[in-house]
Parts: sequence; C-alpha cells; structure tokens
Amino acid sequence: MRTKEWLILLAAAVLTFAGFMLFSEKKSNQPLKVYVVFQEDEGRILLEKFKKKTDQPYELIRMSSGEASYRLIAMGKTGIDVVLGGPADLHEQLKNKNKSLHYLSPAIGSIPSKYKDSDGYWTGMYMGALAIGVNQTVWQHDPKLASLPLPEQYEDLLRPELEGKIQIPDPETSGTGYTLLASLAQQRGEREAIELMQKLKKQSNSTTFAGITSAQRLAEGEVAAVVSFLGDQLRFKNSGYDILSSIPPQAGWEIGGISILKGGNNLAAAKQLVDFMLSREVQADYMNTAFSFPVTPDIPANPLLASVKLENLYPAYRFDIAANVRERLIGQWRAALQE
Repeated sequence: MRTKEWLILLAAAVLTFAGFMLFSEKKSNQPLKVYVVFQEDEGRILLEKFKKKTDQPYELIRMSSGEASYRLIAMGKTGIDVVLGGPADLHEQLKNKNKSLHYLSPAIGSIPSKYKDSDGYWTGMYMGALAIGVNQTVWQHDPKLASLPLPEQYEDLLRPELEGKIQIPDPETSGTGYTLLASLAQQRGEREAIELMQKLKKQSNSTTFAGITSAQRLAEGEVAAVVSFLGDQLRFKNSGYDILSSIPPQAGWEIGGISILKGGNNLAAAKQLVDFMLSREVQADYMNTAFSFPVTPDIPANPLLASVKLENLYPAYRFDIAANVRERLIGQWRAALQE
C-alpha cells in the first residue's frame, strides 16, 4: 500500500512539473536572436514590424557576411536563432557545416526554385547585383577624370588616373567582396580572378570591411568609383547623392537568404520570422526600401531599378560552388597579399 501511495505521489509530482514547464514555455518572453547581414536600420524596421505582429521580443546583432561565417563556423558560436540576409553562399556554408535546420515555410511555394535551396535549408528573400558606382560630382570636378569616359567594366577601374580614387570591399570580411571574387573565379578561373582582385586592391585607397561602407564613402565623395551591390548605391542615390550605377558585363550577383540555426533557443519564433519575411506583404514592402529585386513573382521592383539591365549578369554563377571553394579562394587572396 505504501509503495502504491508513493507511486501515485510521484506521478502527481511529475505531472505538476510537466504542467509547470509547459506553462513556463508558453509564457516565455525570451528574445529571438537574429544575425542581420544587411543594413541594421532595415533589419530593425523589419523586426519591429514582426514584434508588433507577434509580440515577440528580439535581439538584433549586425554582422558582415564574413564575420557571421567566422563566428558561426570557425568559432562554432551557438545561441543565435536566425541568420537574416547575406549572400546565399553564406547560407550554403551553414548548411554544409551542419549549422542550419531544414524548414519549409508555407510561403515557399510562390518562390521560384532558383531562389531557394532545393533541400530546404535556406530560402531567398531578395536578389541583388554587383555594380560599378561613380560619384559624378567628384568625377566631373577631378581634372584627371573629367575628360575620361565613365567605367563600364572592372578593367576600366585600373586606369592610372584612378589610382587611389576607387574602393572595393575586402572579400575576406564582406559578402559583397566575396561575391566579386567568387563570380570572377567562376567566370575567368581562380588565378585570373585573384590577379584582377589584387590589381583592384592596389588601385584602391583602401579595402572596406563591408560593402555598404564602400557605397557610403562613394556618396560622401571620398572616392570617385567603387564596386558594391547596386542596392547599396541606390540607397544613397535615393537620398540625393549624385551616384551613377552600371552593371558590368558578366557581373556577379547575390540571393539574400534566411536560415534557421541549430543551437538556437527559440525555434517556434524562428519559424514565424521566416514565414513573416517570405510573406507577400513584407516582400513588397522590403523591396521598395532596400532597392533589391524581389524573388516573389509579380512584385514590382523599385522604380530606380527600372533601367537596370539584368542581362549583364553572369547567368552561370553558382552559390554552392562559391561556398565550397571559399576557404581555398580566401587562402589564395591572403597569400597574394604577402607577395
């Protein structure tokens, strides 16, 4: 009898504890931790809208693509729930290193297959193209540049008159810079790509940690021309800066993705965020503020993108290959810096 009573009491205690844990989980106010790999202000606007809709608190950590890759892969950092934005090769790395989770959002059906991972580990949110940006005011007021035609291809940036007046992002830290390096490698071969990148670096007054920094310095007139993502350049053009952008022949491009990470503490909210980001309403809203091309069909692009010639893009660019060869390419980049 005593044993039976003890078992009943034990069972009641277990049920009470389970109920408490379930109640606690439902009432948890734990923030969703998000690495944002595009502009912090854009990320905060989106996450504030998500919070308003779901009452989910969040913690935003702004990272460049290279920094996010290092922290999540090399350091094995856990506790982050979602990687929001950044080129697809970053999300491919996370998938290949078993850092991300498979999740098929209900909203994924409307997104074409070329903009998402076939295995369901990441989904594209936007598409962006590399572009050469020129500050026309700086160009026209520089006696060495005023009579020159504006650059249309990467080699045009190697003119002696432009020495110290251009800027490229560092491919080791910047997703923009790595997209430039990886797309050149796929198009021209790794050796020629490294050689051209080194020439562009020597021509630059510096290399920047992130692509947005290059666009910002272009807008502020610190340099005459840069290579960065078109959306970053248009962000400043829309604010009144005299920037002219053109996509060079066979230019690299990105799909900005979203991944859910293993080791996070808020899986349910992470899935909600993916659903939210892929919804048609958010896609349409974001495309009008980020100057990127939508991946969801029938969403009109920002008017500033109307004249952009996407046929100039390198159609065979492969994000999975870019992810697989990243370590080798960056190693070659580092070695060339020592020469």
